[in-house]
Amino acid sequence: MSTSAEKLEPAVRDPRKLRNTALILIALIVLGGALILMAYNKAAKNAAKDATPSYVGRIEKNLKVWRQDGSEGSLADMEGQVYVIAPVLFSKPEGWPQTREVLKRLSKHYAGNPDFHIVCLTIDPDHETPEKLGIQAKELGAELPQWWLAATREESVHKFLKNVLKMETIPYVKDGEWIYDGTLVVIDRDRHIRKGTTQAGETRRNNPPFNFEKAASWDAQHSPADDPNRVSRDLENLLTEVIDGLLAKPVTKP
Repeated sequence: MSTSAEKLEPAVRDPRKLRNTALILIALIVLGGALILMAYNKAAKNAAKDATPSYVGRIEKNLKVWRQDGSEGSLADMEGQVYVIAPVLFSKPEGWPQTREVLKRLSKHYAGNPDFHIVCLTIDPDHETPEKLGIQAKELGAELPQWWLAATREESVHKFLKNVLKMETIPYVKDGEWIYDGTLVVIDRDRHIRKGTTQAGETRRNNPPFNFEKAASWDAQHSPADDPNRVSRDLENLLTEVIDGLLAKPVTKP
């Protein structure tokens, strides 16, 4: 008995159709690759021209502090905003005179912008109480909510400086004097820790940290007599450019 299977015949493939199909597939692959390459080159070119500074980390954990008016606060309160953190020792103002003046100018420059803040974080919270912070705030003209004079437990602040902000020198006492890294750190809307960058043609390069005491020392030794504040001025201009650029960008991470 014959079956339907006996009536089946092998399919005859048209070589021309197969060749055309293969050519179409190859063309699509080539076109797709070309589009991907063009998109990559465009993105790379835009990245090279983008003055947005690179970042060296991100603040993942919150840091709770007390402030100059005795109130509690936390870095989470500034979520989605831009701020600078300055490790300081209020009892030794002679250790950060340049930084203090820079912060005063930043405070005035961004006085009308609620998205910018300054956080002066004491490295010696055991001796710099909220009452003392309040006195320092009056001397500096530091007013909430823009300018925080903040403190937290000594162990917490030192760990934060070491593990989160990656400061070069962790605060310690030598011969009765505190040694610490007073570099300003810029935090963007997404809690990234930002560096300063400048453009040199198509090349971006990272600049030295925003350490204005070192910049002043460099000026004293190397800057020409007709421009004695060249390094400090350029560094402050760069800091302002970085902050302006970050304020202009929206929050991108939840």
